[in-house]
Amino acid sequence: MSAEVTYKTHILIGVRQNGVKTVIADWPHLPKQSEVQDQINEARNGYVCFALCTPTSIMPAGGNGGPAGGSGWRRRGL
Repeated sequence: MSAEVTYKTHILIGVRQNGVKTVIADWPHLPKQSEVQDQINEARNGYVCFALCTPTSIMPAGGNGGPAGGSGWRRRGL
């Protein structure tokens, strides 16, 4: 997975029966349905569903040390 996450990033997540979620693929752009389907087809068995997601908020892993709801979050449109 790419280290850079932007609001254009698309992430394919596989969900197992027990609820465990795994990132299967990511793209820095909107992927074609065929690209997504190829990744789903290549995924190991055991997934009960897949989710293609985009971030609505991006927060650095290190946090900012400030209070909850502080400026550590980057929110789209704000």
